[in-house]
Amino acid sequence: MARKRVVSVAVSLLVTLILVAVLMSGIKFRDLAETLRRIYLPALFAFVAVSLLSAWLRAWRYKWLLGPGAISWGEMFLATFIRNSFEDLLPARIGSLSYIVVLTKRLSIPFESATSTFVVAFILDFLTLSPFLAGALFGIGFSLAGLPTGTLMLAAAVYFLIVCLLLWKIVPVTRFLVRFYRALLAAIGAEHKPKALASVEKLQETVEQLRDIQSRKIFGRLFVLSLFIRLGKYLSLYVLLFAILHSRGFGFKSLSFSKTILGVTGAELTSVLPVKGLADFGTWESAWTVAFGLMGFDRQIAILSGIGIHLITNLWEYALGILSIVILALPRKNGVKRTFKGEFR
Repeated sequence: MARKRVVSVAVSLLVTLILVAVLMSGIKFRDLAETLRRIYLPALFAFVAVSLLSAWLRAWRYKWLLGPGAISWGEMFLATFIRNSFEDLLPARIGSLSYIVVLTKRLSIPFESATSTFVVAFILDFLTLSPFLAGALFGIGFSLAGLPTGTLMLAAAVYFLIVCLLLWKIVPVTRFLVRFYRALLAAIGAEHKPKALASVEKLQETVEQLRDIQSRKIFGRLFVLSLFIRLGKYLSLYVLLFAILHSRGFGFKSLSFSKTILGVTGAELTSVLPVKGLADFGTWESAWTVAFGLMGFDRQIAILSGIGIHLITNLWEYALGILSIVILALPRKNGVKRTFKGEFR
C-alpha cells in the first residue's frame, strides 16, 4: 500500500509538472506575477466575504442534518473549513471525507451520524449542479463540442431526475449497498472477521440514521439551502475572476456569470479523472482554459485567470483548514471530551 501511494503521488506530481509547463508556455511569468500583484483588493475582500458566507451556509446544513444540540457552531465551522481544504487533495473529491474523520475522531460524533449527514449533503451538492448548469446554458445559448444547447439541457434534466430519485430512495439504495457489501465479504471469506462484522454494524446504523433524517421531512428546505450554497460558491469565484482581470480592463459587464459557472463546472469535472494533478493543480487550470477558450476567451486570459483563481482559492482554503486543524489540536477545555446526545427531532 505504501508503494502504491508513492507511485500515485509521483504520477500526480508528474501530471502537474507537465500540464503547468504547457500552460506557462502560453503566457509570460511576469504577466502572471503582475496580474496577481495588481489584483483589485475591494473585489478580493468581497470574494473572502462571500466565501465565508457560503461556508456558513454549508455549516448550517451540516448542523441542521445532525440535529439540535449535536455540535456547537464553532466546532461545525472548523469541521467545514477542514472539509473544504481537503476536498481537492485526492481524486474524486474523496478528500471531503475528512468531514467524517474530524467529527468522529476529534468531536466524538458517532460514525453513523457523521456518515449519514455526509451522504445526504453529498447528494444535495450533486442535485444542485443541474439547475445552475441548465441556467448557464440557457443564459448564453452556447453549444459545447458540437452539441446543441437543447441536448445539453435535456442531459442536465435527466441527471437532475436521477439524483432526485437517488435522494428519494436513499434508504433502500443504501440498504442494497450494505447487502452487496456483506455478499462481497462472504465471497472473500471475511464475513465473520471482527472488523468486518463491526463495519457491517456501523453501515446498518448509518442506514437507520438516514431513515431518521428522511422521516424529519426536511429535504425540500435543505435543497433550497443547498442552492444558496452553490450560488455562493459560483458568486465568490465570479467576484474573484473580476478581481484578477480588473487590471486588464475587464469589468462585470465583460465577464459573464453564466460562463463562469460553465468554466468552474468544467474545471471541477477533472476530479473524476483516474489520474489528476497533485492537489488538482494542472488539471483544474487546463480544464478551465479549455472551457473558457471554447467560450471565446483569449487563451492567455484564460490561462492567467485559471491559474490565479485556483492558486488564490487554494491558499485561502488551506489557510482556513490549517488554522482549524491547529485549533482542534489544542487541549479540550478542562481535559473533558465532549459527548454527542444523538438527538434527531
